[in-house]
Amino acid sequence: MKNLFTLAAASFLALGASANNVELVVEAVDNGGQVEGNTYRVYAVMPSAEHSLHAVFADGEHVLNVATTGAFYQHQYGSATSMDINDQIVALDAGLAYDSWVTIGATNSDNNNLWTVGVDYNNFLSGSELTITDGAWFVVPTDVQAATEAGNRVLLMQLTTDGTATGILNLQGWDAEGNAWRAHDLTFSSTNAQVFGCTDMDAANFNAEASYNDGSCFGQNSGPSVGLSNIDGTTEWNIFPNPVFESTFSVKFDRELNLGGENIILEVTDMAGKSVISQEIAQENIIGGNRIVVKHDLAAGNYTVAVKHTNFSDAQNIVVSK
Repeated sequence: MKNLFTLAAASFLALGASANNVELVVEAVDNGGQVEGNTYRVYAVMPSAEHSLHAVFADGEHVLNVATTGAFYQHQYGSATSMDINDQIVALDAGLAYDSWVTIGATNSDNNNLWTVGVDYNNFLSGSELTITDGAWFVVPTDVQAATEAGNRVLLMQLTTDGTATGILNLQGWDAEGNAWRAHDLTFSSTNAQVFGCTDMDAANFNAEASYNDGSCFGQNSGPSVGLSNIDGTTEWNIFPNPVFESTFSVKFDRELNLGGENIILEVTDMAGKSVISQEIAQENIIGGNRIVVKHDLAAGNYTVAVKHTNFSDAQNIVVSK
């Protein structure tokens, strides 16, 4: 009998080839002493910005396990996944921001389309380990959550613990050509946690405390970086997914954005040149450092997406398919 994950995956993705160039990295998150213990975020690092990640799974042959030598912190208003992290509650109780949860791409409940099959979170919710022998948490491959952040990363979980966190994970996604891949038995440990930031000494936002370059570097180190923008003629971007099947799509840049106080103008026009979406994107609207999520109710057809900033202007075509 097929396992639960294979049955779920078969509904949206063919089985893929093995991938040996996907790796895990752990970020040390400063929780400011809001909760006991240390907070970490675990990311999958993709070979390119065009890769995507759809599932974290166990399939019988490859077990998934996330454990700690202490206990995982679980907030009373949180849950096992990022689906239950409400920013309005975080504003009232800062401890919720450091709850332990699993995810794909999303840090809270906003536009979060995470699914779970065959996973018993009860032990994890009580502060103990998470073990899966047959199941997964996943998103539909065309969902914007599957897309990479700056640095070609996809967020997989946040863990707060008074001990050492370790894990073994299995991942599935698409490569740059849309072919399916799987990576088995990837491991991580909080003992290898990195401080994320710009490690380029010549960049305007060089961080002497950073041990891992997170793709945020920009400008020249010739003075304060306040007011500088790193969007210029060298900036590359793409739209995910394209064709667009869902009610959202993602505009992704090749770097972590610093808008320098100047909003991005995003405009979508139809083939007759009529503007059908026009909006300003402020710094706080940037997701994962390099991504804009656009909600739409566009009819099926061809459109042009234009992005403009102080020193940048470019456009790409998309197809909306319903």
